[in-house]
Amino acid sequence: MTTNITVELAQEKDYAEIVDVLVTSYTEYEHAFNDKERWDKYIGEIRESLLNPSIAQLWVARIEGNIVGTVQLFETAQKAYAGFESPIDYPFIRLLAVHPDWRGHGVARALLDRCVESAKTFNRDFVYLYTSPSMLNAVALYRRFGFEEDPAYHIGNDEFGALCFRYPTHVQQVESM
Repeated sequence: MTTNITVELAQEKDYAEIVDVLVTSYTEYEHAFNDKERWDKYIGEIRESLLNPSIAQLWVARIEGNIVGTVQLFETAQKAYAGFESPIDYPFIRLLAVHPDWRGHGVARALLDRCVESAKTFNRDFVYLYTSPSMLNAVALYRRFGFEEDPAYHIGNDEFGALCFRYPTHVQQVESM
């Protein structure tokens, strides 16, 4: 069965639905947080992420008119995180989310493909992202897509750290996920 996925720029009217997809998607990682206060803070930051004025592009994936996935693309890592000094001066992907009911249908691939294609407009050779080592499904997804770790930009330790991945913007994807 082929699923018809449409990826388009989000509109402000989509924000509530985007937040629902983000929260529902990231809830699978609640167990990785040591305490409820830290988890609540993280979910609060995810909810507020759409207010970041530095989002270059906010993409949504739709199936049958419903938003089933989303991703944010920034000009640089520093713009992706308020108060975070980062030397990554490349396009940066943040908060890729696919509703659990729609995983395995190519939604993440469609969103990542769009980000890579869009990142080319910044005239940079790579697009970057961070993910937590405890987010095993995300790590596996990025590796299947072809992202490679860039240990020079890893942050912190296993509990509070982030793995850095990069993907060349000039590579064409051909295999399915």
